[in-house]
Amino acid sequence: MTKGRTTRLRFLVGLLVLLTAVVPGAVGAAPGQPAAGGAAEMLATPTSMGPATFRVYAHREGLVGHTTANGHVIQENDRFVALPCRCVLSSKGGHEFQVKIEYKGRTAIVPVWDVGPWNVDDNYWDPPEKRRYSDIPQGVPQAAAAYYDGHNGGRDGKGREVRSPAGIDIADGTFWHDLGMTDSDWVTVTFLWMLPDEEPELPPLPAGYEHLQTIKFGERPPLDRVEPSGEPGSVYVPQTGHNIIKPIADYWYANGGWRNIGLPLTELFREVTADGRVRLVQYFERQILELVLEPDGSALVQSDLIGYAAYAPQEARAPIAPFESNADHWYFPETQHSLSFGFKQEWLAHGGVEAFGYPITEEFSGVTPDGRRYVAQIFERARFEWWPDKVGTPEEITYGLLVTELLRQAGWVP
Repeated sequence: MTKGRTTRLRFLVGLLVLLTAVVPGAVGAAPGQPAAGGAAEMLATPTSMGPATFRVYAHREGLVGHTTANGHVIQENDRFVALPCRCVLSSKGGHEFQVKIEYKGRTAIVPVWDVGPWNVDDNYWDPPEKRRYSDIPQGVPQAAAAYYDGHNGGRDGKGREVRSPAGIDIADGTFWHDLGMTDSDWVTVTFLWMLPDEEPELPPLPAGYEHLQTIKFGERPPLDRVEPSGEPGSVYVPQTGHNIIKPIADYWYANGGWRNIGLPLTELFREVTADGRVRLVQYFERQILELVLEPDGSALVQSDLIGYAAYAPQEARAPIAPFESNADHWYFPETQHSLSFGFKQEWLAHGGVEAFGYPITEEFSGVTPDGRRYVAQIFERARFEWWPDKVGTPEEITYGLLVTELLRQAGWVP
């Protein structure tokens, strides 16, 4: 991972279900934090897992609507972290400094946009000779040493009593969605700017696809407009200036076209994911489609489960108790959620589980920045939206532009 590389939000296959309420992000004691009992207790689980990887206690940042140290206004579904040193603070919207966080088999790569918790000058990831607190081992935050072993009289650099050993705050989108965390806990953090700059060796592109652009994790997708390719069977969409090759176009038409999947935002390209997997994908406004080439030369198209990356209130994500389905209300044991009335009819009329997947939330209400009220429900591949001010029109129920929203969060589209 090169220093300054732009992160791409982790919204591919396997994004995570969030379940229950989480702790506040403010500094202080939090449910689920380990009890104080000496540094030996903390170090019973090794903190160091390499020169750039350490076990760190993490809190949720929260604080939606507040402004981070780099000037970013925190959003409901943000993806960034806070570390206790201004020395690694990225610029507003920038990704000069990033961390990889691992938690119970799940991984996220996000930028450092805020400073905290506790200190503002504790670069605990560096060797002791390079940090202010040279009497603390590398990888151990000063707050953890204060909390467990009474360092600095149990206080942080500002003299506050340390009531939590945390060395990182994680924004809501990463905490809930990407990592599936529900409470403060230990996570494994790799400080990516400390790693050597190594480029992975990629396999050659399949025959007939040698012209595709390769985009590595964290790089901007090929969003720029292009000219019609003229390839047999391909479709050119002038509204966004992109081509859809025949196998993907066939899937696009068969599964609702622009209405369900949206217009193309990129060309087909080779993507190298965070875990090193290589795949052929094309981004659309509402879904990400992957082209899988079989050994016999046939092509399979599948859609990412983008709904797991969409914001929803915790109470809407929580599973509900089973009930016996009837004409108006259906219960899905696959996801422990229900589907009712108008959304049920819309789901059935436009492709059902094949097009949208199963419901992964209950219905919930929202208000747009300009004051419009709506009701929404998220599915594995879509977000349905009901607009009271559009009753009786074709726009009474719309589908959210989930991919566009995530690209906007990453700073790649206005």
